[in-house]
Amino acid sequence: MDKLVVSIYDRIDTFVEALHITFDIQSDSWHFEYYAHPFQDPEFVRKYSADKGIEKFDNFIKMINW
Repeated sequence: MDKLVVSIYDRIDTFVEALHITFDIQSDSWHFEYYAHPFQDPEFVRKYSADKGIEKFDNFIKMINW
């Protein structure tokens, strides 16, 4: 399984203001985890159906003001 990590910083720290996105083929769903601060659990964890992935990604980017 692959993971996409999205951040606003040039040098990405995977656990500081970073959104982790994976796709689970078996459950046909997207999994989003947003880490705001290091050494803490994700602030935002959601699962979405395959057809909602792009829509929910766009909504997240708007919500977090990236």
